[in-house]
Amino acid sequence: MHFITEEEVDRYLPMKDVISVLEEAFEDLANGKSSYSSRGRLKLSEGALVTMPSYFNKYNVAGLKTYVGSQKKYRHVLMFNSVSGEPIALIESSRMGQIKTGALPAMVTKKMVHGGSHSLGILGSGLQARGQLEGILAAFPLDSVNVYSRTPGNARKFAEEMSSKFGIDIKVHDTASSALKNCSIISSATSSLEPIFSRRDLGDTYHVNLIGANVPSRREAAVDVLDQSDCVIVEDMPQALEESAEIMGMKDRKKCIELVDLMKMNSNGMNERKRTVFKSMGVGLEDVAAGYALLKNMKIL
Repeated sequence: MHFITEEEVDRYLPMKDVISVLEEAFEDLANGKSSYSSRGRLKLSEGALVTMPSYFNKYNVAGLKTYVGSQKKYRHVLMFNSVSGEPIALIESSRMGQIKTGALPAMVTKKMVHGGSHSLGILGSGLQARGQLEGILAAFPLDSVNVYSRTPGNARKFAEEMSSKFGIDIKVHDTASSALKNCSIISSATSSLEPIFSRRDLGDTYHVNLIGANVPSRREAAVDVLDQSDCVIVEDMPQALEESAEIMGMKDRKKCIELVDLMKMNSNGMNERKRTVFKSMGVGLEDVAAGYALLKNMKIL
């Protein structure tokens, strides 16, 4: 069995490959072939042991992401050959988690947003905000990028580092409202306990990715962002109703669809929906799919 380090993940796992393999994985899920179980939390004396198992039928791999509490540097993905049962690899997954968390909203955004280039507004300036920018840049040409952080110094550092890395101009804003003005794509990746933007901060047409919270004590968007949208997408509705304050707070959940439903629709089915939200909390299929892409690029599979 191979042990794969963060450095190897960074070297062998480009964002575009993960966007592509996630689309394959969720198409397989929509066809009733792949599967996953909801996030399990086993209570410990301090914190919890988290497990996120899944099966990617198309490529005969199965596995799980697992970690204790919020110790991000100790997160791993264990991969198996689903036919032989042979363990294939144990992967350090902090960087892989960042990549797949950027790739999935990019994949969904490609299905929801059409036309030419777009403007991106980013809320947050940490590890996951960097992944969100990387993912959207891999999927779209951008006219402009704005960033807002509740810690202004972090926003300035984000803009400097990401501008240098990707060769784009990133404008730092003092408020979330000004950062989101005229943006057609919004990605929010914060640890906020209270909403940091509302419907009045958005234009007539938008797609919002909310990826910053998977516990009900946190909320990034005001309830009117979801209530006044045409469509709200989640990976797993029962999980969303347990983990997402935004979904639990909605007045009309009939406008919610699961990601597998989106994969079954043709592009014409979404063209009339001008205000959309994707609330992502993460399922194990994403990690196993990213793990497969990594192992393939490393010529292990």
